[in-house]
Amino acid sequence: MDGRAVRSACAGVAILVMMGSVDAAQADPVTPWWLSPAASAGGAAPLSLSGNDVFLAQAAGANGQQAAPPPGTPALPEPSNPTAPIAPNVMGVLTRKGVLVIDPSLEYQHTSVNTFVAGGVALLNVFMIGNFNASQQTSDAVTATLGFRYGITDRLEGELRVPYMYRNSTSVDTLVSTTNFQQTTGMEAYALGDIEWALHYQVNDGQQGWPVFVANFRTKSNTGTGPFDNVRFDPAGNEISLPTGSGFWAVEPSVTMIIPSDPAVFYVNTGYLYSIPGTVDRTFDPTHFITTVNPGGAVRFGMGMGVALNEKVSFLLGYQEDFISGTLINFGNGSSFTTSSLSVGVLNVGMNWQTSKTSTFNINLGVGVTRDAPDVDLLVRMPFSLDLN
Repeated sequence: MDGRAVRSACAGVAILVMMGSVDAAQADPVTPWWLSPAASAGGAAPLSLSGNDVFLAQAAGANGQQAAPPPGTPALPEPSNPTAPIAPNVMGVLTRKGVLVIDPSLEYQHTSVNTFVAGGVALLNVFMIGNFNASQQTSDAVTATLGFRYGITDRLEGELRVPYMYRNSTSVDTLVSTTNFQQTTGMEAYALGDIEWALHYQVNDGQQGWPVFVANFRTKSNTGTGPFDNVRFDPAGNEISLPTGSGFWAVEPSVTMIIPSDPAVFYVNTGYLYSIPGTVDRTFDPTHFITTVNPGGAVRFGMGMGVALNEKVSFLLGYQEDFISGTLINFGNGSSFTTSSLSVGVLNVGMNWQTSKTSTFNINLGVGVTRDAPDVDLLVRMPFSLDLN
C-alpha cells in the first residue's frame, strides 16, 4: 500500500490519541457533590465529594475532554495533521509551517451509577427486617469545542481549544420499607468549559527504522465553573447547578511515540497531569469551612493503532487509562480529608475519512471499562486546514 494510505492511518491515529483525553467535567459518575458528612475524630466531619466532582477536582480538566476524558475533553496531545503532506525522506506528523487547522467537534457522554444499600437486620439468612435504599444517578453532557492548530515550524505546532458545555444530571432515591418513598432531583448547567492550549514538538525524523517521538506540553485554565465556586450554591449552601470545569489550573507534559508499519500506524502516549493547588476560603455550611484544596495528579497512558483501508479511510482502535490520585481538602479547624483515587479506562474505536485534500471527517466511540469511566463517549470531529503561506 502506498504512502497515501499510511498518511490516512496516521491522520486517524492523531484523532485516536485525541480521544485519550477524557474531559474531566464530563467523564464522571453523577452524585451531588455535597453528601451528608460523617463524624470524624479530627474535628469537623470530612467533606464528601461525588465521583463527578472528585474527577473534576482531581483531573483538573473534560472530555474530556475528556476525558477525559477526556473525555471531552477532557485533552491529550494530537500528534498529526490530517492534511499535511509527508516528504519522501522525512516523516512529518505535525502541522506544516504556516498551515492553520480549524477543528470543530461535538462530544456526547453518558454516565450512570446504581447503588443499593440494605440498612436492616438479617434473620436466619432468610428474610430481612429494616430499610432498603436504592439510588440511581445518570448524567449526560454535550460539549461543543472549537480547536485551532498552527504550524509554527515544520517541527513545532501550537494548539488552542475552547469548549462550551451543557450538563444534566438526575438522581432517583428510593427508600423501600413499610411505606415506600421515592425522591427525584435534577440539575443542569451550560457554560464555558476550561480553555486549554498546548505546544507539540517533533523530536526526530523517524529515519532508519526509528519511531517518531513528539514532546507535548499542555496547559489547562480554570475558565469553567469549578466544584467549589460560589455561583453553584444558594445562600443556604445547597448545590443548585453543576460544574463545567475543574476549578484549578493544570499542566501536563507528555511524550507520544508513533510507529508507522504500512498499512498501519501504532502509537503509545504517556504523561503526567499536575493540578496546581488553590485557595477556597469559603463556608459550605456552619460546620465546614474549606481553606485550601490540593487536587490529585494523574498518570496517563494510552496506546492504539490506525489501519488504512485505502488512501482516504482508516480504522481506529485504542485504549486510554488514567490513574488519578485523591484530592486533599483542608478545613479551617486544622482537619483534612482525602478523597479516593480513581481509575478511568476507556476503549476507543472509530473511523477517519479524508473527505478532501484539506478536510477530514472523524467519528469515535469510547466505552468505559472501569467503574470510574463514563459509560459512553461519542465524538464527532471535522477538521479542515487553511494554508496561510
